[in-house]
Amino acid sequence: MFLRLFFLISTLLIIKPLYAHTFTGMNGFYDGLSHPVLGLDHFLAMVCVGVVSSQIGGRAIWTVPSLFVLFMIVGGAAGLFIEILAITFSDIIEWGIIFSVIFLGLSVAIEKKLPTIIIMIAVAFFGAFHGLAHGIEMPWAANPLLFALGFSSGTAVLHLFGVGIGLVLIRNNFLNIILRVLGIGCAIFGFYLII
Repeated sequence: MFLRLFFLISTLLIIKPLYAHTFTGMNGFYDGLSHPVLGLDHFLAMVCVGVVSSQIGGRAIWTVPSLFVLFMIVGGAAGLFIEILAITFSDIIEWGIIFSVIFLGLSVAIEKKLPTIIIMIAVAFFGAFHGLAHGIEMPWAANPLLFALGFSSGTAVLHLFGVGIGLVLIRNNFLNIILRVLGIGCAIFGFYLII
């Protein structure tokens, strides 16, 4: 038992945090698409947005993810046009992404305890941070428009994936508990990124 615990802790300590900021060549759509999908921090936040929107239900199923994508595109444009400013604050942007994983994971875990307006404000705020991260890297892409289309599409698909997961799991009490535990797991991963 001690040896397994030691191995697990050792592995966690030597693994570098997974960020989505490595690319295959910045060729456009594919690299934009892979940006939110391949970075675990981005991936978890995107899926959690979908899950939270399905937990709220009603119009929030499409308005919450749409708000995230909209503010991500605005943040991406800001990162593109104020690249020097964005690079200066790149650490703050990374912190914003990490806190999005924590907040959204906890939002899944507490299931509808926060008012919808708070969720929507937070989703817009964190969407802008994710967009800034995309926008900082966009100028190096061979085709920035395709890159933006790629990261927007990848984000929307991950939101839909989260909505699907949420709609399936919230129908059953046991699966809903598992979903909430996974939300706690996302938040813990966010705290791990801080460490």
